[in-house]
Amino acid sequence: MSTKTNFKRIALVAVAALGMGLLSSAPSQAVIPTSFTLTAGATAGTAAEGGGNGAASTAFPGAVSDSTTGASVTLNFLGVTASTDSISLTVAPKSKPSAASVYPKALFTITDTSSSTAIPKISLETGVQGASGWGEVGSTGTGQGNQLIGLESGVAVIVAASSTANRYYTVTAKIHLDSATARSAGSYVYTVIATPYDAATRGAVSANVKTVDVTITVSAGSTVAGSQYSAAVMNSGTSFSGAIGDVDSTVSVVSTASTTNRGVIRVYLRTSTNTTTANESVTVVATRGSVGTTSGVAIGKNLTAQYNRTQGYIDLFLFSDGTAGSGTITISTPSVSFAAKTINFYSTEATKLAVISSSPNLKVGSNTMSALSVGVLWVKATDANGNTVVANADGDSGVWAYSSNTSVVSDSGTACAYNSTTGYHHCSLTGVAAGTATITVANLGTNLNAATLKGDKTAAVTVNTASAATLVLAFDKATYAPGERGFIYISANDSAGKSLPGQTLSNLITSAGITVSKGVITAPAGGTLTLDTSANTSPATSVRVASIDTCDTLATGLAVRCITFLAPVAGGDIEISATGGAGLPTANQVAVKASAKVTNAAQADAAAALAAVNALATTVASLRTLITTLTNLVLKIQKKVKA
Repeated sequence: MSTKTNFKRIALVAVAALGMGLLSSAPSQAVIPTSFTLTAGATAGTAAEGGGNGAASTAFPGAVSDSTTGASVTLNFLGVTASTDSISLTVAPKSKPSAASVYPKALFTITDTSSSTAIPKISLETGVQGASGWGEVGSTGTGQGNQLIGLESGVAVIVAASSTANRYYTVTAKIHLDSATARSAGSYVYTVIATPYDAATRGAVSANVKTVDVTITVSAGSTVAGSQYSAAVMNSGTSFSGAIGDVDSTVSVVSTASTTNRGVIRVYLRTSTNTTTANESVTVVATRGSVGTTSGVAIGKNLTAQYNRTQGYIDLFLFSDGTAGSGTITISTPSVSFAAKTINFYSTEATKLAVISSSPNLKVGSNTMSALSVGVLWVKATDANGNTVVANADGDSGVWAYSSNTSVVSDSGTACAYNSTTGYHHCSLTGVAAGTATITVANLGTNLNAATLKGDKTAAVTVNTASAATLVLAFDKATYAPGERGFIYISANDSAGKSLPGQTLSNLITSAGITVSKGVITAPAGGTLTLDTSANTSPATSVRVASIDTCDTLATGLAVRCITFLAPVAGGDIEISATGGAGLPTANQVAVKASAKVTNAAQADAAAALAAVNALATTVASLRTLITTLTNLVLKIQKKVKA
């Protein structure tokens, strides 16, 4: 083991022992402390309140460590033996404000060595003993600008060693607080300990250990909340699981009165400079349901609570009180008002089952919309207030489907699942054999006749097992505006001219695909226009519903494949064509076309002018009729007067 390694190990063990009070004073046997002083700076240090990097303040880092306002300590000593005589500095916490739970770590930053008659060596000890002894971190030299971390355990952090024999050395350092630990207003006192080490004895000269106290005063920051950095975030569920920058969750919960938390709003109050948490009361007003500040304890619809400044946020718990409907929650402080939150309390009892739409064509097997993966029968369940009912008290769907002919459609009390994206209950129907059936929905899944509520209408469906007979191409509109988005529908009819249900139809179109035989169409921005160059087509069973009536969801009311395009900006006629493939009867393997018109600006202006002229002509004709009627009336009156 090297002499240097052994020396440093002995030195650091001695320093640690000193920090824990295990060594007592002993006579000096060293030459080094002939001239040795440790003094505090002329001014104490200052810092800002705040800091901390916990979950509540990740987005608001708070106070930062500032070496420029730290407390100063100056070390003077005479180094007799070059490179081996040294002084170590350690730091120990002494006192803190009563509101502070822990001490922030004290950091050393070397600020000056210019008064030295020779350049000292400065290094940082890791305090971790490895196979090769105590390791060093940092660089030798003046060390100016090096930020060295002081640990509370008393392990040596700075070793200022003489670089030349018989020279006086001066090292000035700033002591400041780390920003990882939250600070409270008040004074933090730390004791800086300087321990000399003699090269001759290779040990600490405990008789000449020097100490000095430094004070860092943390000023109380502003407590006024600012709107720029304050936030209120709403989560659904029993506890808050989000972050300060999150978007509010959609909260739609059962209205049954309960002490179970239905949602949580976490309010963060920060000052306008984002350096500390604010300290203001928080007022909450709920138009429906109730609010509390403790999990499981509802207080009421209107409350004012004290903000938890130490915690850095306050949680507002949301509760249902038995009243169904949409509610608004407003949150404010004396300085900040947040955007209102909306929460929906739904009833567990539906008073209306509105059958919105259904795909009339079913195949044998399960029938669902492939684009949305939901059932083909759409039902809107609402309560007496018109609010959507999501589930019944048992947690089931609350809507069930019954077929009038189970040999065609086998469903008898099939649960219809609620979909939060569409806001409807969806019933997946199972085709068994070709034929027709009538579908009825009810609020009971065991017996249709015993149900207390049934759908406002029934849905007629047909299970079609026929083969594809003809290819069908169509535009979704007859006329488009320049550059308007449009849809091309590809489907197949059976020999009776009825649309086939959703299924993969092999060789419905020849490998040439669809061609644009007149005009120009393009893909939407960022997309690629693919006009079915493959020989296979997969129509999707789908339902027309106004809220999602686009090609994006295949909500067309037909079993089709859908292609999105943009109409030409210049206007004119557009036409597409394709030839039926080998999957169709030979006689029907013919070209099929679809066409539409695209108006241009001149045509639109002309049409508008013509409409205006026609409207004026109609008005003039009406005035002429009115004048004639009035003239006849005047003549009649004159005749009566003469008589």
